[in-house]
Amino acid sequence: MNRIQELPNTSSDLSPRDLVLVIGMERGSLPDFTGGLQRTRCEFLPFTLLHAALSSAPFAKHVVSPLVAEHFDAMDLAHELQRVGFRGVYSVIVPALPRPEIVTRELHQICPGIKVQLIPRASH
Repeated sequence: MNRIQELPNTSSDLSPRDLVLVIGMERGSLPDFTGGLQRTRCEFLPFTLLHAALSSAPFAKHVVSPLVAEHFDAMDLAHELQRVGFRGVYSVIVPALPRPEIVTRELHQICPGIKVQLIPRASH
């Protein structure tokens, strides 16, 4: 299931051997990023396997998800990350939002020990 996918370099301590958990997204559905890219190993998983993935790979430093998926949203995932003690980066893929700082603020309130960032999906 390993796949190399380019993600933005959001943490200077990420290396190609680090693991990024991509929750609730299909392979190839990550948007194209521009700027400082880093080659990192990604595992694409459903939300239901989040706990199993974090317990078998506690070294995962980055989690990526969409703002809203079929069975969960970013708030649900933030609650779970906080609950298990995750202390990495949580990137949320978002559509164009009129006030993205509101989403960021809510996520920071749910998981204050996690670095949260919104990544806009390119509009067509």
